[in-house]
Amino acid sequence: MNSMRILSCSADLFRPAQDCKGELFPVLRVREVYRRTVNLEEQGSGKRWSIVVSEEDFGPRTVLVDSLSPLEEGETITLLLEGVPAGYDPSLPAGKINSRWIPLISEWADFLEGDLELLASPVRRRAFAELLGLGPGSTPAGDDFLTGYVSGSLWFGLFPLPSLDPLHTSWLSGGILKDALNGLLWKRSRDVLAASVSDKTSALPEAAGRILGWGHSSGRAWLAGFASAVSEMAEQRKGG
Repeated sequence: MNSMRILSCSADLFRPAQDCKGELFPVLRVREVYRRTVNLEEQGSGKRWSIVVSEEDFGPRTVLVDSLSPLEEGETITLLLEGVPAGYDPSLPAGKINSRWIPLISEWADFLEGDLELLASPVRRRAFAELLGLGPGSTPAGDDFLTGYVSGSLWFGLFPLPSLDPLHTSWLSGGILKDALNGLLWKRSRDVLAASVSDKTSALPEAAGRILGWGHSSGRAWLAGFASAVSEMAEQRKGG
């Protein structure tokens, strides 16, 4: 960590404070090392933490650094953050969806084709538990769909949420889904929700374009899941 300068952290680490106030973090074990991201596992709880070099990769329990030092899987580290500003808030954004965007969002259901077509049948049958661990990607596409669906459902107040056990998929994907169930989002997905409030013509297309580049299929699956939640919300409005 000596050669990594910490620039900011996610705001969920120090609620309600707005800055990191010299807290000593738990022992973290390096679990996954990528070009732009290092994922760490909190000993005891198993929670994911991340070190990233791009603001676009912000998520819950994340610190942004200027560069990644060489780290090896299995290595343990601690993080001491003192006076580091909160650079990203992963909580659900304020505001309600702008109805102008509903026709566009409904088109995202079409992402469940090609390599994601295997998700379509469980989605139609609302067999959400079957989606856990299903499909391509380092975070399986079924989990990404569920994360988009759960995030949208929480934002719209659609209840009950599906009963899902994040232990039935990979460590990383299950952690992301668990965060979503607790109302915490990664930046690209949160930007989509925030843009859905806007009246600016380019807001939502630009946010959707950024998430489409997220992983092999993560962005497409997440958008399809969010579209499913929007469809349910629109049906409830009609019924109400």
